[in-house]
Amino acid sequence: MLCTASVRAQDGGLSLDTGGLLFGDLYYLPSHHLENGDGAAGLVLRRGYLTFDADFSPALFGRLRFELNQSGEFETYDFEVDFKDLYLGWKLGEHRLLAGLAPTPTFDLVENRWGLRYLMRTPLDLQGMPSRETGVSLQGPLNASGSLAYRVMLGTRYEFGAESSDRTRSMAALNWKPAPGWDVDLYMDHENRETTNDLNTLQLFISRQRENLRWGALYSNVDIEREKPEQLVSFYIVGDLDDKRSLVGRIDRIFEPSPRGDNISYIPFDPTAPATLYLGAYEYRFRENLTLTPNVIVIDYDRDDRGVQPKTDVFLRLTAYLTF
Repeated sequence: MLCTASVRAQDGGLSLDTGGLLFGDLYYLPSHHLENGDGAAGLVLRRGYLTFDADFSPALFGRLRFELNQSGEFETYDFEVDFKDLYLGWKLGEHRLLAGLAPTPTFDLVENRWGLRYLMRTPLDLQGMPSRETGVSLQGPLNASGSLAYRVMLGTRYEFGAESSDRTRSMAALNWKPAPGWDVDLYMDHENRETTNDLNTLQLFISRQRENLRWGALYSNVDIEREKPEQLVSFYIVGDLDDKRSLVGRIDRIFEPSPRGDNISYIPFDPTAPATLYLGAYEYRFRENLTLTPNVIVIDYDRDDRGVQPKTDVFLRLTAYLTF
């Protein structure tokens, strides 16, 4: 999903694959809780990736990925370029060790099974949980059949080009495949914070993949040692009508006000009230490397602590996804 290899060069034992993607929206917001969002319309390039995957030997590999995106504010078109991935990896039999800036076990599997990152981020990603950490990770099977597997990572909040942080985050996931096409994934983490409360996350994800249908259900509990933890449930379903067309549905329910709220890029939430997000989409694979997807997002809010119900957010989008 993230990269289509298009150029391959070989020099002795070195092989290099390069490729990338672009996705963005033509959008109109007939209703939104933010004044600058209500009635906003425009064209935004949400993401662009340029990826270099290298195999240095049968056991040693690496990835360098650059990320391009526009500002998440409505009708604002500033561009930013940054590192998305920068790591080296080692194949240790059936196990894989990574060191550097790499995907976390938090929702790497969830994103893979959802398969529509261009349309919307996974629920915890959308609500502000980082999808990348600088650190060391290890993953592999726990039994001969591979029906049990693990993923672990020790990460920091170090950012390239910025001051490093002493905060550390320990992550672990256990995956069980009870039958072909099924995943039961249990994830836990602990983040040690110096100046604020520590953070603990518990997540359960169940998914099923068949030839023309896939679905997934997720529950997460993020405890920042407050009075109430941040709880979230999500369900998605994707059905293929044929080789070119699919129908997509997703519902996210957050039981406490969004922790990032109006700081969420492209799909900001009102930070004062619990909410339910609905997504409906018609995916059309126009060409092998081009997908066009009309979609609607509705965010419906409960009443806040004052008894006021924020205005419903409605996003009408035509999303384009291009690989190269």
